[in-house]
Parts: sequence; C-alpha cells; structure tokens
Amino acid sequence: MKSIRRVVILTHGDPDVARDVLKQALEFLKERAVEVLAPSDEWDKHGAVLSANGGALLAAGAQDLAEVGLCLVLGGDGTMLRAFHLTRDLNIPVAGVNLGRVGFLATIDKREVGTGLARLLAGEYREYPLLGLEATVGGQTFRATNDIVVAKGESSHACSLALTINGVTMFEVLCDGVVVGTPAGSSAYSLAAGGPLLGIAVDAYVISLVAPHAVGVRPVVAAPQDVLEIINTSDEGRSCLDIDGQRQARLAPGSTVRINTTPGMTSLALLEGDSLYHHFRDRLL
Repeated sequence: MKSIRRVVILTHGDPDVARDVLKQALEFLKERAVEVLAPSDEWDKHGAVLSANGGALLAAGAQDLAEVGLCLVLGGDGTMLRAFHLTRDLNIPVAGVNLGRVGFLATIDKREVGTGLARLLAGEYREYPLLGLEATVGGQTFRATNDIVVAKGESSHACSLALTINGVTMFEVLCDGVVVGTPAGSSAYSLAAGGPLLGIAVDAYVISLVAPHAVGVRPVVAAPQDVLEIINTSDEGRSCLDIDGQRQARLAPGSTVRINTTPGMTSLALLEGDSLYHHFRDRLL
C-alpha cells in the first residue's frame, strides 16, 4: 500500500453541506503533514476555508495531481462521480465521506471523519478498479464511469430501439430508454429501471430498459468483451445520448450507438470490512 502524502479534495455542490466537515478534514490532514490540493471550483466555494486551514494548493489540471495518493470526497454520489472523472486514468483511489442523501459509494460516516481518515492514511482500505464504458456514435467516443443512457429526451413519444449484442438482435422494442450500467453505476439509474445490483468487483455490465412496451423484456448482464449496439429505429423521432447524467448527443433516426467496456479507468477505495453490500442493506432497503 503506497504512503499517502498528498490528497486532493472534492466537496458537495452545496458549500454549506460540506463546510464544517471540510474544516475538520483539513485540520486533521495538516496535523499529519499531508499536503492538500483542491480544483478551482472548490476554491470558488471554499476559498477562505482552504486558505485558513492548512494552506491548500490549487489543482488546475491533471498535471498538478502527480504523487497524489488519494482523492477525498466530502459529499454524495454526485460528488463521487465528479471525483471519478477527475482521477480518470491517473491511478488515484477515491474515498468518500457520506454527506449525500444516499451516498452509496462513500465509505466514511460523517460522524466518524477523524477515525475514517486515520484508517485511510494507515492503508486500512481496499482498492477496487472500476470497469468503465465507451460509447461511439457518429465518429465521437464518450467515456462513462456510471452509465450510458439512450432515452427519449424531451419527446412525449417512446423511443423505437433495437438492441444487438455481438451482432445478435436481442430486442426490438418501444420504451422510454435504455440504461447501460457499470458495476459502480448499477446502484443508480440502472437499479431504478429494474436492473440488478452488481458487485463492485464483478467483471460485467448490465443493460436495462426503461418502461418497455413489452412484457417479456428483462435486464441483461453482459460480459466485458460483449459489444452492445443500440439503434434508433424510429422513422421520425430523435433520441438522446446521456453519459453519466450529462446530455452529449442527439440521435437521428437510423443512428447507432456502439458500446464496449474499458477496464480500470478509475478506482474506488473502501475501508477494510466495508462493502457495497453493506451500503445496499443499510442505505437502499
């Protein structure tokens, strides 16, 4: 386990939610001579706190994250997702203090910040490389940590979609959309659409349809080498492509989205003895 001497911090979108916990974390890290960095948007929210409590440094880009041993998230699952994007391809584990409504991916309770941070710095955590997804459409490629969604967007009409896996047509169906989720993303929109919860270390992805106009359609768990294609079979309607909750493209009739996996884009850190099965039981049931 590598020694953690530099930490980058991301916080909840609402500054008031994270302010007190941020002060506590900064004081703790300062006492242990751990250097703290924060991206520019964190300085916009917490400039005075970051300056006063240990003198954090600005992380203007990926080049400033060299030798960072941990990304510490003070927030919920949305903040965790931002952290996964920040640390993509940088081999920096992400650990969260739960300040969100669910905080499914966070490993430290907000009442135990000091204890949790001490355990992280002592290396008492397990790192889980996260399987990612790539979506290619019209010559553009987008990468996702949580999920890729093809949906009807603002239209009041259902999508008309065909789904093929490795060239085999699985479904031709009217529906409100398709959610393609990673193991990390299987607890989010995919779960709400009726998909299964995947273990964080499972080497697979899940395909779930939103409100399909067919009785026999069920979620599919696909192997990492399986290639999924989603074709907009509507003659008139446009569909939309969302990557990790962000609208990225509109799909004209006849458009095809090709989806495949990409291993280890980022990683999740969970304290020893913790697991997402505990989180599922305690936070979602």
